[in-house]
Amino acid sequence: MSARDVVILGAGPTGCALGAYLARGGARVTLVERDAEAQPAVGESLIPETALVLEELGFDVSGFAVKRGAVFCEAGAAARFDFSEAESPRYTHAWQVPREVFDARWRELARREGCELVHAEARDVDLGARTLRTSAGDLAAGLLVDAGGRSMWLSRKLGLREGDARLRNLAVGTRMRGVRAVAPDEPGDVTLCSVPQGWIWIVPFGGGVASVGAVMRPHAAPAGDAATRLAAMIASSPDARARLDGAERIAPLRGLQDFTASSTRFYGDGFALCGDAACFIDPIFSSGLLLGLRGARGLAAALLSGDLAGWEAEYRAASAVFRRAIDAWYDGDFMTLALLPRARQKGYVRRSVVSLLAGDIYDPSRRSARDMADRMGDLAAAVRERVARA
Repeated sequence: MSARDVVILGAGPTGCALGAYLARGGARVTLVERDAEAQPAVGESLIPETALVLEELGFDVSGFAVKRGAVFCEAGAAARFDFSEAESPRYTHAWQVPREVFDARWRELARREGCELVHAEARDVDLGARTLRTSAGDLAAGLLVDAGGRSMWLSRKLGLREGDARLRNLAVGTRMRGVRAVAPDEPGDVTLCSVPQGWIWIVPFGGGVASVGAVMRPHAAPAGDAATRLAAMIASSPDARARLDGAERIAPLRGLQDFTASSTRFYGDGFALCGDAACFIDPIFSSGLLLGLRGARGLAAALLSGDLAGWEAEYRAASAVFRRAIDAWYDGDFMTLALLPRARQKGYVRRSVVSLLAGDIYDPSRRSARDMADRMGDLAAAVRERVARA
């Protein structure tokens, strides 16, 4: 066994960003990744605040479709939110990223920063000996970090994973060709279609090709296999049909089930959890990569300062903001506000909603997005009351 400072399980964006930050600080880092080649994955839509990490690490975003806004649809009604409408926006766009390309670039960046990449499968862990046991042999280090994604491998090993009783949802996704934009869509916009059974995503990569999928509530999910369920979800939405009728599937179907979960601890003696391996929440607001990349940035700084408790608190607080907004989505409150006619939308409400969609939740002095997550239910109730009185 060779000694290392840090062994990171997972060479996705979170693991590679963490490795790059640590290597810049002088650490000896080994990334352990099962797949020799980066694979397609759900989670292709970035939000603007991810740009801070991309800029700091010099990540190459060339060739990715620019995403300047999001469109929310329900029963033929639609509303578009442009990221430039946020309160004092630092970044006014993001990108749509096919993950096999995005993740491969992260691996290249980590290597350039001096990280070692080992292709192997994790088999066991001995925290007392600070050793990850893999198919390529034992890897010892001062710290073992699981950044390996939604499987939450180390969290499960340590008995830390907790599911979410409310969000035990199902998801199925694929890629399609022949996808159309429909007003008010603009090039690069993500489109999210609300239906009684859940919601549908359309993430455009350009040239009529898009990631397409659906998240379904278990009690309302259509019957059948994955293909049948996705087709039924699309058929139930006039907004999805307008964009997808005639489109053809060009990739295998990928499924997820009961995927919302968190860990009771994000770190301990000899280990840490980061990104989806620490917690994963419903993807309606494309928060996963922001939480993972900002979590990696914060963990690298915390390992230098020793303030891991502060890092975990910040990570949980950021996740909680999106979780409150997710609850508002499933309660119908988000769409109540989103589909309110533009002339009736108060300016501060719209700015705050866009700030939330952009992920502007980390600067303590910028409270509008966090306040909106807290107040969305009350604001939506007030709107419904006014409508009822009219």
